[in-house]
Amino acid sequence: MQVRVRAPGRAARAGDDLRTTVTFSDPESLPLPLRIHFVSLEDPQTGERELRNVGMELGEAPRDKEIAVGLPALTALALRHVVERYPHYVELARAHVFVDLDQDTSRLTSATKRPKPARIDRDWLRMIAAEYQRHVQEGEPAPITAIAKSHGVTPSAASRWVKAARSQHLLDEGA
Repeated sequence: MQVRVRAPGRAARAGDDLRTTVTFSDPESLPLPLRIHFVSLEDPQTGERELRNVGMELGEAPRDKEIAVGLPALTALALRHVVERYPHYVELARAHVFVDLDQDTSRLTSATKRPKPARIDRDWLRMIAAEYQRHVQEGEPAPITAIAKSHGVTPSAASRWVKAARSQHLLDEGA
C-alpha cells in the first residue's frame, strides 16, 4: 500500500486549505485512491490539541474526458470495502500523521512520506502497530504476512517490526 501525507505549509493563511490529507493507494485491495482529511484544532481555554477527521474522498477528479475514460468506476463493492474498514483507515492515517502537533508541519510531510525509514523510529512502529491491530480485528489469519506484503519486505522483517512495537508498549502483548 502506498501512503502519501500532505500537510499545510507554515505560511498557510485564512482561506487556504488547512487540512492534512493522507492518501492511500493500493490497486490490489483499494481500486480507487482514498483520501482522509484532518484538521488540527486547539481548545483556547485548555490549550489541548486534537487531530480531527473532517472528511474523506474516494476516487480521482479527472482533469479532462480522455483521462476520465481510463479511470476505474466507483462500484458498490469498492464503496462497501471502504465503509466497512473506514475506522481502520482513519486509525492508520492518524498513525502516519502522528507527531507532536506542536511540531513544524513542514517537517511532518517529509517525515511521513518515506515508504520505510532507514532507522526504525517510534512513529513507524506506531503505524505498524495500528496496521497489525487492523489486520487482527478484520480476522486476517496471518497479519504479519499481510504487513510484509503491504510494505514489500520479508515476513521476518515485519515480525521484527511487530516485536519492536510490542517492546515499545504500542501493541498489547496478547495481540
